[in-house]
Amino acid sequence: MDWKRRRTLPSAQVKRVAIVGGTHGNETNGVYLAKLFMRNPDVVKRPSFETEVFLSNVGAIERNTRYVEEDLNRCYLLADLTDSSKASTTVERKVALEVDQRLGPKGAAEPRCDLVIDLHNTTSASGIALMMAPDDDFGHELGHHLASLDDSVRICQWNTLPDWSLCASVGRSGMTFEVGPCPWGCLVPDLFDRSRRLVLALLDYVEAHNKRVVSGAAARESVTVPVYRSLGISLDFPRAADGEIDGMPHPDLQGRDFSELRDGDNIFMSFAGEATKFYRKGFKVPEGTGPVYPVFINEAAYYEKKIACMLFDRGEKTFSRLKG
Repeated sequence: MDWKRRRTLPSAQVKRVAIVGGTHGNETNGVYLAKLFMRNPDVVKRPSFETEVFLSNVGAIERNTRYVEEDLNRCYLLADLTDSSKASTTVERKVALEVDQRLGPKGAAEPRCDLVIDLHNTTSASGIALMMAPDDDFGHELGHHLASLDDSVRICQWNTLPDWSLCASVGRSGMTFEVGPCPWGCLVPDLFDRSRRLVLALLDYVEAHNKRVVSGAAARESVTVPVYRSLGISLDFPRAADGEIDGMPHPDLQGRDFSELRDGDNIFMSFAGEATKFYRKGFKVPEGTGPVYPVFINEAAYYEKKIACMLFDRGEKTFSRLKG
């Protein structure tokens, strides 16, 4: 699938936006933000496009757990969505098919939704991390606007694999709206309010964008924004010979998402108090890679995935937008 060809173009009118909560049932800030919008639809209503808000993994929300049988946000690969043998294997596979029909379908040249905002929380100190496809120019345009309103907003690019298993990849354009640190099952007031304001500001921006399109605006400008790019490298926790975790993120690392990680920095601490230092070669950072940044440090949901943090680098993304 040529994802770039089906993207929401910076010169095209947005007709439908979807806001999804509860992809992970215990990411409570996102769940209740979606519920707020569902109870007050006029708040997210804009004249030039339709906004729909819904909760996806209702079973996980009711149980206050990340998922019922498997991670829903790993069920949206196009190959899986179109594989009839997987269609009813788990609760989450069934939900993924329902969401795909509601937002996409993902394999369609003309998916139903032009923009998908998937609300998430993380236990890591991510701030506001807007995670999107590297080729999604309109997503980056929206991220640039939100970063101008809140300096904790960072634009992050998914990896460069041919497809992504994420809910936000089903529509034309989209983003995983990550907010942290938020404990599982808890509301964090300041992050909830900032998320609310930023989502509404995003909708306002889309409305202004549509007005420029309808007015026939043709003048364009080039914009360059800083982005964090996934290197596809995940670091596991220190482990004993029997495979059990034998250490944790070092206190010097904990809470420092998006801070540069240099050779010789403390990265892990064993339960006995011994430090492990970071060296790029030892952690398989490719030669020629610039400065690296740990993200999702000590994310609670990633213990089962054997991920203590992920490594990103930093670069720039240039896109064209309508002037106005």
